[in-house]
Amino acid sequence: MMRSTAPTLMQALFCAALALPVAAQAQADVQQFDARIPVWVPATGQAAAHTANLAGHVYRPQGTGPWPLVVLSHGTPSGAEARAALTERYGPQAVAIAALGYVVVTGLRRGYGASDGPLADRYGSCDAPDYPHAAQEAARDVAAIMNYGQKLPFVDGTRVVLMGKSAGGFASLALAAQQPAGLRGVINFAGGRGSQPRMREKADVCGEAQLLKTVAGFAATSQVPQLWIYAENDSYFRPPLVRKMAESYQAAGRNLTLVFVPPSGEEGHRFFDRAANIGQWLPQVREFLMQQLPGTATAQLQSHNLQGDKP
Repeated sequence: MMRSTAPTLMQALFCAALALPVAAQAQADVQQFDARIPVWVPATGQAAAHTANLAGHVYRPQGTGPWPLVVLSHGTPSGAEARAALTERYGPQAVAIAALGYVVVTGLRRGYGASDGPLADRYGSCDAPDYPHAAQEAARDVAAIMNYGQKLPFVDGTRVVLMGKSAGGFASLALAAQQPAGLRGVINFAGGRGSQPRMREKADVCGEAQLLKTVAGFAATSQVPQLWIYAENDSYFRPPLVRKMAESYQAAGRNLTLVFVPPSGEEGHRFFDRAANIGQWLPQVREFLMQQLPGTATAQLQSHNLQGDKP
């Protein structure tokens, strides 16, 4: 079943006002350390099978756990230089989620930042995009990050939610379609591929029909509940396209909640990127996480009461 909701302006303003104290409290409650995450890469015509290493971070709550796991995946900056310079993108966001009682693991996919290359999740030309290939390779890296997190001694590997933004949201949908053990849900912020600058000028994406076909393939085999959050003024993946993608899940009878938040800044695609917006999306994300990963996280939330409302 697909549901579409939108927060009121007053709710958004109230949540935004809470963002700074929430972030300060969360920072005090979360430990962070770096990670090197191995991913096995099968042989291709250009290279032998090998193990690549991904640069990642782990954010964990205070206490012994075991805690449920959230795997947070990044988007794709435009241009080789920007991809090479990429570092940890979502530290404040990861801290806010970890403070609710979750371990958050992030990782840069192959070809990004300090991770081994070459870039693996290319979809090829805009005229004939190979989205299934991009999805397969991105999902390979996200699966490796998930497996790394599941093996941490303070993680309950049977309770995992995938969360990603833009290309990271697309990768999360792709991995969910493979039904990995322990997966309980997906949170997709502004997910998609194929939004090149010249296509955005046309209010379009590369190979829309192929993108929709690929997403429909994800919907056919996905089983876990999903929460999708997009801004109304996202010029990368506009509401009409997003609704078409979501309809694939509705047609397959999947549990999907689609949320459009009010216009955010000059470009809504960056809604999740802005730390100042954490207070706007955290309540809905928290509710979804508590539904899919109940138990320890609920107790942690009641203890810290991060949003200032009644537990």
